[in-house]
Amino acid sequence: MRRILLLSFLVAILVLTGCAQPTVNQTPGAGSTAGKVSGPCTPGPVDLVNYGDKGQRLASCFVEYPGEPTREDKSYYIIEDICGQFTKEFVENLVGQPIVKIEEPKISSIYSCRYYFNDQDYIWLNLDYLSVENQKKGHEMMGRTIKTDDRIKMNHFVVWQSDGLINEIYLVLADNKFISINRSSGQVLDNEKTLQFAANLANEIKNYK
Repeated sequence: MRRILLLSFLVAILVLTGCAQPTVNQTPGAGSTAGKVSGPCTPGPVDLVNYGDKGQRLASCFVEYPGEPTREDKSYYIIEDICGQFTKEFVENLVGQPIVKIEEPKISSIYSCRYYFNDQDYIWLNLDYLSVENQKKGHEMMGRTIKTDDRIKMNHFVVWQSDGLINEIYLVLADNKFISINRSSGQVLDNEKTLQFAANLANEIKNYK
């Protein structure tokens, strides 16, 4: 009889406490990497393809490549390997949305990287060594408007189309060197999100050349 009463008592406790399983509030996708935005990176040296010296990964996930010995100043100069410096995790954190893949250009003379949100929508970073003033004039000849945005804390300009959409954003590194920001469409990144991404990116590279 005592064994029966004790067993009944234990069963009742387990039922009332839900088998002693704790309740955890979870957001969709919690516990997996799917759909998540990357967090900060661990700073430190990283191996680089075709480089004898190591690169330096920052907490932001940006990778600084080895400096050229001919440089007379200590500034970091952005080089042509855009995907290697502006890593998937770096862009993912700045844009605040998961990047499913990145794509390097198929032509070696083009210095760019595409960051895909899905199979077809992407944001595109491109490095050019061209006259900044000529870029402005070219867009104005096509009927576009050149403006600046107070949130973008470096030399820049935003190209607006007549239909109210952003055509391109330029982050100016020198008179003949700039990073341009493009997007495949406004489906994932509307004007506001694109401007905020540009502002976030400018905060990271404003001291670079």
